[in-house]
Formats: sequence, C-alpha cells, structure tokens
Amino acid sequence: MLRKYNVLIADDEPEDRFLLKLVIRKRAPRLEVVGEVADGEKVVDYLSGNGPFADRQRHPFPDLLILDLRMPLMDGHEVLAWLKTQNLPPLAVAVLAAPSPETNRFDVLRSGVDHYFPKTAELHDLEQMLRALEESLAGKA
Repeated sequence: MLRKYNVLIADDEPEDRFLLKLVIRKRAPRLEVVGEVADGEKVVDYLSGNGPFADRQRHPFPDLLILDLRMPLMDGHEVLAWLKTQNLPPLAVAVLAAPSPETNRFDVLRSGVDHYFPKTAELHDLEQMLRALEESLAGKA
C-alpha cells in the first residue's frame, strides 16, 4: 500500500482550495488533504497546534504545505519567514503564486521553499504539479 502524505492547503480563495482538493482527491492518490486555511495566521495556528488545531488526531501535522503568497492577515512571505524561526517536524513547502512584478520565483525559492509553481486553474497543470509533489515526497521518505 502506498504511503499517504498529509497536505495543508493555505489559500484565501475558496475556489482555488476547492479545485486543489478536487484534483488531489481524483488524481493524486498519495496526497490527503488534512486541513485548509484562508489566511497566514491560521497557517501558523495550524502548524503550531494552537486553538482549534490543538487536537492532532483531528488536525494532524502535514507533510506538505501548499501555500499561496497573497493572503490576508499574514501573507505567504511572512509565513515563510515565520517557518525559518520554528523547530517544527519535517515539512515540505510548495508555493503557488500568481505571476506579478513583486513575486520573483528565485527570491521565493531562496526563502527555503521546496517548490514554486505558478498559480493556475488548468486541470492538466494542477495534475502535473501534484504528481511532482507526490514524487518529491516519496523520494524523501
């Protein structure tokens, strides 16, 4: 049986979270969404096990964080900076970012993320991205 990898999706767009969950469920058998949050502060709470995320049976620590850079309260860049200061269990980070002048792929990769993907609503592109993430996680195991 294939090992499943827990995924936390952090994106402020409900449609984007829905699409990611759908493609994961249908096309990425090794990934399992264990949580979804809509802002950076909730990412911190989830990963820290704070508040409603304290129950690790209901909210297990993820193997993979799929992180949107543009979110309210605390954006993805701030989450990445926070992650550098923490002593957390192993966590792969994949950033999804809409192309923009202020989002430089190389700067994001230098910030310590494992993967960077342009944000897309194309199913084929999402499937390829998720397959690459599955392979990467399996390679680290």
